[in-house]
Amino acid sequence: MKVLAKEKTRYNDIYVIQNGEHRELWFKGNGEYFLQSRVDTHGNNPLALVYSRMMMASLLFSPNPGRMLMVGLGGDAVSNCLLQWFPNLKIDIVEVDGKVIEISKQYFTLRESSRCRVFEEDGRVFIQSRKGQEPYNWVILDAFKSGSIPYHLKTCEFYKEIREILCPGGVVGSNLYGKGNTLKPRDIKTFLSVFPQTYCFEDDDQVATVLIATDGERWSEEKIRERASLCQALPHPFSMQDIAKTYRPGKFREDSVATFRDHISGNGFLFDVERENLQTSQSRRYPIVNVY
Repeated sequence: MKVLAKEKTRYNDIYVIQNGEHRELWFKGNGEYFLQSRVDTHGNNPLALVYSRMMMASLLFSPNPGRMLMVGLGGDAVSNCLLQWFPNLKIDIVEVDGKVIEISKQYFTLRESSRCRVFEEDGRVFIQSRKGQEPYNWVILDAFKSGSIPYHLKTCEFYKEIREILCPGGVVGSNLYGKGNTLKPRDIKTFLSVFPQTYCFEDDDQVATVLIATDGERWSEEKIRERASLCQALPHPFSMQDIAKTYRPGKFREDSVATFRDHISGNGFLFDVERENLQTSQSRRYPIVNVY
């Protein structure tokens, strides 16, 4: 194992690690390390992390996306693969930490082009600016700090703003992390307050949980399996049937929990956004624990 780069920013303590054939991006906070991205430098496993493969469950509901928005860059693993697999896809990526963008270009695969645009900005502020412009087929929510997710990227009001920039039939995929996140029931109830349908996918070891939200009709387990068989003809090198098997109907649904709502201070929305992006995980409203 070798440390290739170490950077400290207003938002993150960033480490780039070469771990055998894998290149990894880590964030450190309060003495703990949180893995953000892993890339197989030999090209044998294009989506090396469990959650990144499970995020492809979105393709069951939108098998040929034309425009995608990613909130949170990491090491560019997901967006790089999708650009290769879908030659007509255009991706906008928004990342609040400029140093993460620089590192992803230097040590990973990020290349800006007419098909891949990168914006250094808070994800919610960016989404607000896109209202009334060309909508997206697919939005991926994957913005993490070390030990938390910014709270303003977790609320009913935020999800309503996402819905306003989605095409009819558009899909939202949200990375809910793994065992270290105890707030998943509130996540799902919050999504359900905005989107009529949510689908929870989780691997057998509970390493990763991904939530898919749509505004369409409810799909049965049988229909999800049928769509997985059709999607297997797509160019990605993994089994959509295996992904469909991780569907967990009803999991984490608890009527008694509260939804996440905006709580804007007297200092105003933009002040609160910056505070959420900067403050330590010990004081944050959406904490995540590293249990591995």
